[in-house]
Amino acid sequence: MAAKLVVVVRTDLGMGRGKLAAQVAHAAVVAALSAQGRPDFGTWLAEGQPKVVLGVTDGEQLGAVAAAADAAGLRVHVIHDAGRTQLAPGTPTCCAIGPAQNARIDAVTGDLSLL
Repeated sequence: MAAKLVVVVRTDLGMGRGKLAAQVAHAAVVAALSAQGRPDFGTWLAEGQPKVVLGVTDGEQLGAVAAAADAAGLRVHVIHDAGRTQLAPGTPTCCAIGPAQNARIDAVTGDLSLL
């Protein structure tokens, strides 16, 4: 059973590379910490913590992907910016899905493009 963590990032915000990297890191850390002790977490760790970063066009699409993942029973964490640098406070920037079995995540994110 292969497992991965997917981070879905909005491409419409014009975030700089460093800002984008920080948002993805926030998502990955929150997802990993909240998954500790769950079966998929152990598998994910043992497999080298695979991560995939995908893009969506806007906040509406991010919300739709997060809702679909939640409806599929996947762990979802939407990251909202603190507003200290490039974005307004509370702006949803990305979401983490998983870690979980690849097939379960792919059922929700399989149509999205790599960032």
